[in-house]
Amino acid sequence: MRRANDSVAMREYLGLACFAIVLATPRLWAAASTPFSLDDQGGIVVSVTLNGAGPFKMLLDTGATHSTITADIADRTGARPVAQTNVISPVGSAVRPIVAVETLSLGPINVDVILPSVAPERSFDPKGEIKGLIGQDVLAGLRYTIDFKRRLIEWHDEAPRQPGTALQLTFEHGRFLVALPQPGTTLRFVPDSGAGALVLFEARSRPRLPSIATGETVELSTGTGSQAASVVRLPELRIGDRTLRNVRAVAVRRDETHPAAGDGLLPLHFFGRVTFDGPARTLILDMMFF
Repeated sequence: MRRANDSVAMREYLGLACFAIVLATPRLWAAASTPFSLDDQGGIVVSVTLNGAGPFKMLLDTGATHSTITADIADRTGARPVAQTNVISPVGSAVRPIVAVETLSLGPINVDVILPSVAPERSFDPKGEIKGLIGQDVLAGLRYTIDFKRRLIEWHDEAPRQPGTALQLTFEHGRFLVALPQPGTTLRFVPDSGAGALVLFEARSRPRLPSIATGETVELSTGTGSQAASVVRLPELRIGDRTLRNVRAVAVRRDETHPAAGDGLLPLHFFGRVTFDGPARTLILDMMFF
């Protein structure tokens, strides 16, 4: 969690105008592991090849509906412009080009034809080293475990048998949501490897968790803009059969939120191991670091 005047990175989550979100059909040649590093917000940085060029550093972002590349990489890889879209994030929106990438390779995963949006250079880090992100248009149909302790992504050919708390996922508006029952209500969170903090969207028409104001503020940042938000403490937060106490969170207040946003973002780097079984719509959380 960042202190006042610092920023918390968040990723874009929706692009609907002018093109339909297309789920790619990845090919997994063999069971394997892919190493990754973490950026300063806890984001997962992997090496990706596009149209045979690279490798490029990109974020594996389970909270993003679609993949994105920066403008310089679109030029270097010869990605063809095909459309435009309105990209929406929790703090703003922007119209961006859509390009066609013929091939994408991430470790043993090979994808033919994806349609990423194009973001300005330095959208993902101040130095411009990260060249894009991989979203659910590529990830939704895969089975994989993110092991934060060993810094490895384990790819599974079949339904994985992993220890931990198993939760059911729903797939709506291009992203996964997980229902977390709380006292008196049930909230739906996006399991998000791109979120730097636990985020609560507090719209007037949505139930709220009891919280205590801390007096701190942070700046939420995405490629589409930034917005100030307040830091709160939750007396408790239930995640499956576990109850967390005195949890720090960022509260984003607004009149209404898009259904794709759910009630908040659940950062995955708070856990030791996270397993997605996209075909079975299952999330397994193990070894909480929270």
